[in-house]
Amino acid sequence: MIKQVPDPVLELHNLTVVYESKPALWNVDYTIPENHLIGVVGPNGSGKSTMLKALMGLVKPSSGYAHVYGKEIDEVRQRIAYVPQRNSVDWDFPVNVFDAVLMGRYKANNLFRRVSKADKEIAMEAIKKVQLEPFVKRQISQLSGGQQQRVFIARALAQEADMYLLDEPFAGVDAATENSIMSLLKEMNANGKTILVVHHDLQSVKDYFDWLLLMNTRLIASGPTEEVFTEDMLQKTYGGKLNILSRVVEIIEKQGHPIREK
Repeated sequence: MIKQVPDPVLELHNLTVVYESKPALWNVDYTIPENHLIGVVGPNGSGKSTMLKALMGLVKPSSGYAHVYGKEIDEVRQRIAYVPQRNSVDWDFPVNVFDAVLMGRYKANNLFRRVSKADKEIAMEAIKKVQLEPFVKRQISQLSGGQQQRVFIARALAQEADMYLLDEPFAGVDAATENSIMSLLKEMNANGKTILVVHHDLQSVKDYFDWLLLMNTRLIASGPTEEVFTEDMLQKTYGGKLNILSRVVEIIEKQGHPIREK
């Protein structure tokens, strides 16, 4: 099932990305409506991160295109905030939390303008929203994994974008941090933001997202979560891996172990 929508905020058409003669994305074609909280789900190596990078213009498609708000990415880049995977960043870079978040206020076409008082206030408000006020002057290398993830999200918030692309924002964070981040994303969505989240935990999909993309190099399904998140579609996405995942969860639950630490 691939549901096409009129007037999409995000449109991919026959998008293919090839690395060293091997397709990372193959002929991906979908449309996304505005103001949805969208989960991007699939096995490791299924092209989820590559798709976000292609949307941001960080990798060049072999064929096809991506349009955001009906335009090429370079025309609307300031309307999009991108939060990459935490392990893709050099956290030893000598910058504190406030300055890292303030980077979200720099415009691509005006990197050398003076930072205004309003910019600093917006950055500080973003830090408050992710509950990092006590760490505002701390070097980012001295933060925990969950705190580093929140710095990334605060920087994206400071950008005041319309669309947010987050690549596995819950990887390596505890349950409390995940719940805090998810509450913030839902609040942003309620305020009209469109949010795409690469996600790996099938148990929380129905609670987190109202629209879903299922991927395994190619697009398996796209549409409202209640229509797409079915056993048949998941089998097509994960194949035999789904049976293994389901079995592991079942064993853990029977033994009385929590799936995640609180």
